[in-house]
Amino acid sequence: MRHPRRAFTLIELLVVIAIIAVLIALLLPAVQAAREAARRSQCVNNLKQLALGCHNFESTNGSFPKGVYLPYAVGLTPATAGDYYISDQTEPFGPNWAVMILPYIEQATLYNSSNVVGYPGWAGPYLTTFDGSVMTAPNATMYNMDWANATVRSTALGVFTCPSDANNQPGRFFFDASANASNPELAPGKNAGTPLLNWARGNYGSVSGSSDIDHETNGYLGNDDGILPYNLSPHVGMMGANYGKKIAEVTDGLSNTAMIAELRTGLNSLDIRGTWALGFGGASMVGQTKDFNPTPNNKLGLPPGNCGNGGDELQGSYAFAPSFPNAAAMGMGVNCQSGNYNSGAQSRSLHPGGVNVAFGDGSVKFIKNTITQRVWYLILTSADGGVLSSDAY
Repeated sequence: MRHPRRAFTLIELLVVIAIIAVLIALLLPAVQAAREAARRSQCVNNLKQLALGCHNFESTNGSFPKGVYLPYAVGLTPATAGDYYISDQTEPFGPNWAVMILPYIEQATLYNSSNVVGYPGWAGPYLTTFDGSVMTAPNATMYNMDWANATVRSTALGVFTCPSDANNQPGRFFFDASANASNPELAPGKNAGTPLLNWARGNYGSVSGSSDIDHETNGYLGNDDGILPYNLSPHVGMMGANYGKKIAEVTDGLSNTAMIAELRTGLNSLDIRGTWALGFGGASMVGQTKDFNPTPNNKLGLPPGNCGNGGDELQGSYAFAPSFPNAAAMGMGVNCQSGNYNSGAQSRSLHPGGVNVAFGDGSVKFIKNTITQRVWYLILTSADGGVLSSDAY
């Protein structure tokens, strides 16, 4: 005699569901780890391609590309330069390293759509001396930055994008007349010119050195300017304001010197960080290792209302910092003073535990967040004379 099939009881069904949930919970971290490993591998490949592009540029031109081209800053030193000259986003600036290597990373068509070759630059001088007063270009049309047409500035390129960072919305901060009008530090006419909006984002910056970009202008070694924390030490890196090093000038050795490092894109569309075609600290240049911003992915910073030096040296963050009082806890600390000066930023990423860095020899290494400030300084600088052991990082 056949017995009728007994149905599952509610308890048995709940037990089965619980077992499945436990298995999923055990499997999920492994799946997430596999996905992150794939994203990190793609990031490494991007850095290798960018490093190769820089080397191809060097083979053709005799030096690595300039971090950014600033005709009016030629001849300046840290004693005569400063944020007002070197990192003021309301002044005319030239194309940066990322634009200049486009023909060497299979983006010649995009490069040719710009006006880099015809960019006249601006040899200066400023209308006033460097004393913190009004400084402006001789004519408003210079603010149009005629090399940065809509095609170049708005094109998102996979080779500049780390798949671990999904925060890649276009920037709308640049030359926003309403934002500039509310900034008390800007003189009348400072925001003249046609707004250039919709700047695409990226995740890689040239290493300008171990301090703000104005401290290494024109490749100045910076060994007599009192820059802390390593006073009387050369702070210059591989590619910064008006300089790209020749191979022979990298006396620490290419395999010991960082050339391109990861950076994170901005917290919102007003945050300049990660704008690949802009030649500013945090946008397409990194390297700062001051005590208030010493190592990759640090969570140092001061909240709005108590702003001094804390996190990335982005005074232009006045427009967005109040919206992110937890920026430092997110690993995206800023200096939220008013102004339009973006002079220094730390290497950052969303990879757990560290950042990917392309060295001068083309190799890519994962630098842990726990690296010491001193070793990080030695990596960021190109002529410090220090000795790095193989187990230092």
